[in-house]
Amino acid sequence: MSLNRRHFLTGTAMIAVAATLAACGGGSSSGSGSGTGTDEMITADTEAELTLAYWDKNQTPTVEANIASFKEKYPNITVTTNLTVYNDYWTKLRTQAEGNTMPDVLWMNGPNIQLYASNGMLAPVDGEVPWDSYPASLVDLYTYDGTHYGIPKDYDTIGVFYNKKIFEAAGVELPTAGWTWEDFHAKAKAISDWGKDQGIWGCATTVNGDGQGTYYNTMLQAGGFIIKDGKSGFDDPKSIEGLTCWAEWIADGSVAPPTVVTDTKPLDMFNNGKSAMFWAGDWTCPEIVESFSGEVTDVDVIDMPSKAKQATVIHGLAWTTSSQSKNPAAAKALAIHMASQASQEVEGKNGTAIPAFTGTQQPWIDAYPDWSCQIFVDAAEKYSVAYPVSKNTSVWADKEADYLNPAFAGETDVTTAATELAAFMNEALAEEA
Repeated sequence: MSLNRRHFLTGTAMIAVAATLAACGGGSSSGSGSGTGTDEMITADTEAELTLAYWDKNQTPTVEANIASFKEKYPNITVTTNLTVYNDYWTKLRTQAEGNTMPDVLWMNGPNIQLYASNGMLAPVDGEVPWDSYPASLVDLYTYDGTHYGIPKDYDTIGVFYNKKIFEAAGVELPTAGWTWEDFHAKAKAISDWGKDQGIWGCATTVNGDGQGTYYNTMLQAGGFIIKDGKSGFDDPKSIEGLTCWAEWIADGSVAPPTVVTDTKPLDMFNNGKSAMFWAGDWTCPEIVESFSGEVTDVDVIDMPSKAKQATVIHGLAWTTSSQSKNPAAAKALAIHMASQASQEVEGKNGTAIPAFTGTQQPWIDAYPDWSCQIFVDAAEKYSVAYPVSKNTSVWADKEADYLNPAFAGETDVTTAATELAAFMNEALAEEA
């Protein structure tokens, strides 16, 4: 789920798309274009035809239910949905942008919001949206150049899933609230030492290039940053501390190395009892329920351990509207409706994702009564930091593993790798200016 939300295009392909969007959007960062007049009032008598694009068929019941309630207010507005599988979604959207046929209302993710907003492909959604009803860090993620371009739909934060049976068998106490990096390391090391003859790791998680699930969080927890004011934070001393911990944990066998989790997915290792802990986002919950080899009551989840502070990366989807829409007022009304409290209550009850509107999360939490899933909501509201993005996020994000995997595996020096990654990233960011 997290990878599906992040990746778009890589390297020169991403740069080419940015150039194409700039050409057809005029390179404007104002989000204007044909989407003017979005403050026009619409009424029950308004007639319009809208298209709505999304990529997850599991969310079709939620999308359709919320469109139905929209049509109760505006019976003369027709909404046609375009469901496109994720791998084709962005390619199709690029073609539509080039042909001036983008959908009126569409899902957007963090890594692509600046690309489309900066090139004038999205219309602003300022106005009657209750922005303080969504996590501030998520609102910030979908704000570009001081303007809101996306209304939060749902979100992901990160926790540590753990197998209570393995802890018990290894004679290791379960993690408790307020635990630290040192506590995590001690528990992971003890379990790995106990389970090495059985192929059981203290922790197996996505250290092979998934910053959202792992090292972005420790960089932040150590007091560092990933990107700020158009500059990379990978060479910041505190950020390097948040990378070095993984190399140290891997070096002494506490955490499975990149080669292991590349050959076998860490989620599968956790579900099959081959790791006691797994750092992951809330999107993992249904997959663990479906595939865990033991009883789901043997599993629980807890906040990530802290260092200088608590911190988690937050990501999530947003509802956006196209600046190319021929019915901008109706499109804006639909986007606001799809992100409204009532619509997100439907989202929570359907269990498709954690809804972003404050106070609508309880039904999602209740879907996992045996687990401490409140931690994901608390993290979002209390100590989350927006997923790191730029205009061409994937140009540098997709290269992180090339620098960090060898360092995590002990093949190169962490400080050197982080410094070189920062230099590469800063060059990429300079090209965006």
